[in-house]
Amino acid sequence: MNARILLALLALTSTAFAASSFVVAVDASGSMTQKINGTPKFDIAKSALSCMFDSMKEGDEGAIFVFEDMHTITMVHGFTTDKNALKSAARSMDSEFGGTDLKGGINESSTYALANAKNGNKFIIVISDGGSASAALNQTAAYFHNAGISRIQVVGLSVKDNVTLGKTLAGIAANGGGAFYSTFDYASPCDAMKGAYFDGATETGGGKCCPALVILPLLLAAGLLSRWHA
Repeated sequence: MNARILLALLALTSTAFAASSFVVAVDASGSMTQKINGTPKFDIAKSALSCMFDSMKEGDEGAIFVFEDMHTITMVHGFTTDKNALKSAARSMDSEFGGTDLKGGINESSTYALANAKNGNKFIIVISDGGSASAALNQTAAYFHNAGISRIQVVGLSVKDNVTLGKTLAGIAANGGGAFYSTFDYASPCDAMKGAYFDGATETGGGKCCPALVILPLLLAAGLLSRWHA
C-alpha cells in the first residue's frame, strides 16, 4: 500500500465518522388530526418534514417512523442518504390516528438507530403535539442517550415551551441529551425541524469526530510512507 492509497483511505474514514445518522419519529395519534389554520397537524408535520429533508447534509442518512397506539409503530423508510426518497416517504406517511405511544416511538426509533446506523453520530428527532408525554419518559430518554444516542431532539407541534406540556417535552429532550423546539418560536414548522436537525448533526459529543485510535495511526503510517517514497 503506498502513501497515496493510505491517504485516500484516511479521507474516506474521516468522512464516514463526520457524517450523522438520524431517525425521525412522528406522532400519528388522533390529536394530530386537529387543525391549525384549517390544516391537520399531521399534514403540517408531513409538509414540514419534507421541507427539512431538503436541507439534509451530504453524507448524512435519515429514517422515518410513525407512532400511534401501543405497539402500532411503523417504519416508513429505513436509513438512506437519498433526500428525495425521504421527502417522498414523508409525504406518503399515513395513520389510523389512534392513541399516542410516545414511549414506544422513542424506543423503536432509538433501538433502530443503535442497531443500524452507519455513522458515529446518531440522533433522534421526535415530532409530537405532546399526547401521553410525562416525566416518566425522562428515564427512557436518559437510557438511550447513555446507550449511544447523542441527542433526542423534540419538536413540539403547536406546543408552547412555557406551558406544562412544553416543559414536560423539554424534560424528555434534556434527559436525552437534546433540546425542545417549539414551533411557536420559529417562522414555520419547517424551520423548527431544521433547527432540531442541524443542532443534532453538529453534535460533537456523540462520536461524530474521528476517533483518535483510528485516525492517529493512519496519520503516522501515512507520514512514514511519504518519507519512504520521497
